[in-house]
Amino acid sequence: MKRGRFVVVDGLDGVGKGVFLDTFVEEAKADGKKVFDVHKFWKSHDFHPSPADVGNADVLITSEPTFCGTGRYIRNELIAKNDRSYSPQAVAEAYALDRHILYEQLLLPALERGIDVYQSRSFSSSVTYQRQSALDQGKDFSIADIMAIPGNSFCAGYPMNLLVIPTITDVEEAVQRSKGRDKDDNCKFENLAFQLKLKPRFESDEFKHLFASLGVSIVYMDAGVSIEHSQHQAREFYQKHLR
Repeated sequence: MKRGRFVVVDGLDGVGKGVFLDTFVEEAKADGKKVFDVHKFWKSHDFHPSPADVGNADVLITSEPTFCGTGRYIRNELIAKNDRSYSPQAVAEAYALDRHILYEQLLLPALERGIDVYQSRSFSSSVTYQRQSALDQGKDFSIADIMAIPGNSFCAGYPMNLLVIPTITDVEEAVQRSKGRDKDDNCKFENLAFQLKLKPRFESDEFKHLFASLGVSIVYMDAGVSIEHSQHQAREFYQKHLR
């Protein structure tokens, strides 16, 4: 059986990752594919779905951190605006554990069954967000250090096939978009000063080199024109890579 395709969309907060993912889903449904949104399952069951729960789905929609177990704790405590501070290494290790469990229990079995996975964020976020957090604290926490965390080193052995990075010239616009969303992630990283530092990290040579070394194809897309333009790019991407 042909292995499923694993596509990750990552980038700044508010840049429009959801627009790209939603368009992929619309195109998949238009092709007659059955889409299983794991977020709904997480929120109603608080654990990862089994193969029986997924059934005959053609596509899974997931995100990191997850909304159950370690992922829920990351969202509600480790990265929340709560006046408590956790070291970048502790946060990265929690993400890596959440990621490892997600891969073992859900993603790898699904991919082996030929199911495609469209996901928001992966260790592509850890090597940008946690690295920058460490630098802000005057600590040396390199990409190599982050990828050496057991959960990350495991997942690097099963990397995504394609990494889509929506970009934007005006970072302030992205931050304003995140503030205007219906959902509120209550995340401490959603501020202009931090997001300005992240933009060059997502576009850096060391970031590109990491994923090239893993055999991952990175596609940068301009998300600063309009929602319609982002949707058009996403449709073209789907037709080329995911149909």
